[in-house]
Amino acid sequence: MAQSFGDAALRPDLHDDLGDALIQSADGFKAILDTKHVASFEKATSHSVYADLHTIQSQQQEKRTMMNLSRVQMFLEGMDGLQEVLWELEPARAMDIMACVWGPMRFLLNTTNISEKAFDHMLDAYQRLGAEILPLSQYKKFFTDSQDARTCLLNLYRDVLEFHRLAYKLFSLRTTLWTKLHRASWKDLETTFAHLEGTLRLHADFIRTHGCGRGLLGGGVDSGFASPPTPTAYTLDLRRGRQQYEAAYAAAWRRFRRAEQDRRTEQKTKILKWIAAPNKTETLHESFVRARTRCPDSGRWLYKRHDAVSNWMREDPPRDSTLWVHGPRGMGKTVLASLVVVRLRELAREGRIPEDAQVAYFYCQEGDQDMATYLGILRGILHQLVSAADVLDPDYSDHDDGAPPRGAAGRNNNNNNNNAAILPLCADKVVNSGGSSLGSPEAALPLLEAFFDINPRQYLVIDGLDECAAATEVQQAVGFLAAQVARCEDVSQGSLRVLFTSQPTADVRRAMAKHGVPGEAGREVELDARDNAHDIRAYVRMRLTPEQTLKADRDFNLSADNVQDIEDQVTAQSEGLFLYAVLAMEHLIKQMTKKDLLDCVRPGMLPDGISQLYDTLLGTLKNNLTRLSSNHWAKAKLLLGFLVCAHRPLKWHEIQAILAFDRARDTVDFDLNMIRTDKVADLLGSLVQVLPGDNIRLIHSTAKSHLANTEHINVEFVQCDLATICLRYLSLRCFAAEDYTEAERLEHIPLGYFSFQDYAASQWYKHVASVVTSCKMVFLPPPPSSSYSSFSSTSLSFSPHDVQHQHHPLQHHQYQHNTHLVSYAAAAAAEQPRRDDYAREFASALARFAAAYDADLRPPSPPHPDLPLDDVSAYAALPFYPALFRVWNHIYAHQASSVDERNKIGLPRLEAAVQLHRAAIERDFRPSSRAGTGTGGGGGGGGGTDTMEQYYGPNLFKCQRLLCRFFHQGFDARRDRDAHHGRHDRPYRCPVDTCGFAPVGFSSNKDRERHVRNYHPELSDGPSAFLQLSRRVEAARFRCKMCPKTFTRNINLKGHERSHFGERPYACPNCGKAFARLNDCRRHERIHARKGS
Repeated sequence: MAQSFGDAALRPDLHDDLGDALIQSADGFKAILDTKHVASFEKATSHSVYADLHTIQSQQQEKRTMMNLSRVQMFLEGMDGLQEVLWELEPARAMDIMACVWGPMRFLLNTTNISEKAFDHMLDAYQRLGAEILPLSQYKKFFTDSQDARTCLLNLYRDVLEFHRLAYKLFSLRTTLWTKLHRASWKDLETTFAHLEGTLRLHADFIRTHGCGRGLLGGGVDSGFASPPTPTAYTLDLRRGRQQYEAAYAAAWRRFRRAEQDRRTEQKTKILKWIAAPNKTETLHESFVRARTRCPDSGRWLYKRHDAVSNWMREDPPRDSTLWVHGPRGMGKTVLASLVVVRLRELAREGRIPEDAQVAYFYCQEGDQDMATYLGILRGILHQLVSAADVLDPDYSDHDDGAPPRGAAGRNNNNNNNNAAILPLCADKVVNSGGSSLGSPEAALPLLEAFFDINPRQYLVIDGLDECAAATEVQQAVGFLAAQVARCEDVSQGSLRVLFTSQPTADVRRAMAKHGVPGEAGREVELDARDNAHDIRAYVRMRLTPEQTLKADRDFNLSADNVQDIEDQVTAQSEGLFLYAVLAMEHLIKQMTKKDLLDCVRPGMLPDGISQLYDTLLGTLKNNLTRLSSNHWAKAKLLLGFLVCAHRPLKWHEIQAILAFDRARDTVDFDLNMIRTDKVADLLGSLVQVLPGDNIRLIHSTAKSHLANTEHINVEFVQCDLATICLRYLSLRCFAAEDYTEAERLEHIPLGYFSFQDYAASQWYKHVASVVTSCKMVFLPPPPSSSYSSFSSTSLSFSPHDVQHQHHPLQHHQYQHNTHLVSYAAAAAAEQPRRDDYAREFASALARFAAAYDADLRPPSPPHPDLPLDDVSAYAALPFYPALFRVWNHIYAHQASSVDERNKIGLPRLEAAVQLHRAAIERDFRPSSRAGTGTGGGGGGGGGTDTMEQYYGPNLFKCQRLLCRFFHQGFDARRDRDAHHGRHDRPYRCPVDTCGFAPVGFSSNKDRERHVRNYHPELSDGPSAFLQLSRRVEAARFRCKMCPKTFTRNINLKGHERSHFGERPYACPNCGKAFARLNDCRRHERIHARKGS
């Protein structure tokens, strides 16, 4: 708040000149005014306020919409009394001082008059404050004679200014904006209004207590700090009273400020928790910014060479507020996007664009549910805008005199205040959303619109639309942001600016064309590979400096000519793809000798293209790790395979869990088997990035597809291995045994036994399906006639021999063909033992799994009528076919069932075990609890430092719905998880079973229909898409305390209970008829609308 108090409030010089202090407060208030309001405020008088009220009353009488204007009477009388006293004390300045009361009062009454609810709230606030203000004219002698009393006038005046400042800040916004914010913001200000009532009451008590005594005693006694020669009892009493009053007033403001600070901080925290955006966006941005720090000037050609980008960033107004920058994959567009974000913030600090300009960004990530959807984009942007809101009042530190002008003016210039004004609307959405987290785009849209409206300059940078999960996600994102730009342009051109960066894929190009991006004034920016040439050279030079090579434990002693040769070769071979240059330098810098390095960059020796470069990098990693031990390379290859083949992004603790699972002994022990290093890059090389928060990712979206086609990672083997791991893990005694005890469970939890259960229980069937459909080569020999084609599609499609001879196009084609056939035959023969091992392990795991869940698996006969047999029948001759067919039939039947069934694990015994394990973890453990201290499996002693968070991640409270992302992501508090469960009780389902909203559903058929129109337009005209699904049969949860009625919604229960007491809080503004329920009132109001009243 604007008030500031401290010991200085008791110093005598505070009371030297009341007029100066009042003028200082008035000037501080004027500093926050819009320039268009200053003149009218300065001319405002009490007569103009009364005249406006008379006009408003006449209008309401004419429309028969009277609203009890007499509620403002006490406040007017109080301010009239204040003005009369000031005429006595400061006749020359009273008019200017009171103009800051009458001016905002006129503005607020006339502005809110267009909205009945807002006007009613304003009258109610004036009534509440006016009830605490005494008729000050009756105490005129008290104020003229006592300087102590004048301090009370100053404080009262400041409190009134504070109320008007808060109200003006809201209602001075554009009408379309304050009407959106008013209800939530006014409710949010309730604590402030209650506090101002309390401080005004303090003033009244002091004046009433001491003013009456002063009147009885008459004048003539100085009540200042100078002690009179013969102080009267009254003088001493007044002095003590004034000191107690000022101490109480200062204490009241300090308590309020602390409480308000805590409340607003808690409010912001709850909003961010509800948005539930992963921290990946900010973490990725920081990693991209760090990538540029070694070559800080790289990429700046984007806005220096391309006028469209520079114009978009700096011009006011820009030629076009929406820009699309596109180029080939691997060119470094994501790092360029991060550079734009950094540069915009630099321009704001330098004052070359508005200092309060807001910058938000999002980086789409292929294959990541959180980072590849329309909702994910909205969630990420909203999270940043809320995070940028500054809830810490800059005037919370005490000033010398506690005067508000400096704070009032400062607030208006604080960069984050605009965002903070939207937090009450966000908090209101959290309360009324019906869930513990943001679950639909529709809930985010009005909040984002409000942020865009309130910020005079907002930049958005959206990178990687081509990596979105589906074309509909791209269409939705581009459509919404383009529409928002067009809407904001009507108010202030260039206030919202959006920059898209992506590949020019067909889906993205269609979305841009459909939504008019770029606009008529702008143009798309097509990046040229030559733009990167200078940056690639600078990067190569930087990586070859002694300080950089020493970081890799290398010192090549390169001459200037050597460096120039390497520069030339890498730059030429990269063809403008920065990713190639990065990977090439990672390969070169790891060479053991200078000769090896120079040999690698001889003409024709660098790998041709990114795919071959990935293979070369893996080969280098293999050589380096094999020197340490064969186990190092085996583990690295295993982990890379998991990252490539997992059916959802794995957390680091889940990867550790796979390693901790000893299949030979059927035990899990993190303490003994987890990787004990924080430098994962030393094990996995430059192909992965380890991000904060248990996240690990491949270096680039291209890595997954390319790694899957190298000679080092056989996708079929990895898929088969993951299926085997899941089946063996879920067959452990802790999941399958009926006599598994609670004591065993409590012993196993701290060893990490259940760290992998979230992944295995939800993904096992996908890995089995992958084996059936894609891994036949592991179990079945390829037909002789397809040897060459099979070879070309396997992971052996690229070999070192190909690298050495790829630049000899005159070799005879038949020779190459024969060489491939011979190579394939030799490779196939060499790999046969590995195939046999994988097949034997899978068969054993499948048999154990089928036996463990024999009572839960669907019987093989009769099979599901729609069961696809083409793939599974290929295994008919193998010994494990009966078990495979039964599991395959069970998987298909479960996946063909309703969403409710697919949200279950599908194996009752396994589902019960998972729930029991989770319940024990939630009940008895915390993330900080000691782990690895069990008594079984060699789990270490009590002196370890491992924690449950290392074994299970930070969120221990998980959703029970299998298809929900919170099944594995979880929550850090039970109340959030329980509140989240309520979102799953929505009866209207998306007709597309594979849609991400299918597990959640919608609370009304209208919401479901809107979703189908937006996400599945091809179904919007089909009647089958809108078939009404029956509601879940379950008891209503909300019971009336006065009658037996029950309700499924709490809001319906509250409306029902009001009817018991005859409460009718919702009145029709046209006729005054009152209703117990808001919807009933709105329905009634439509009758007036139809009649034209």
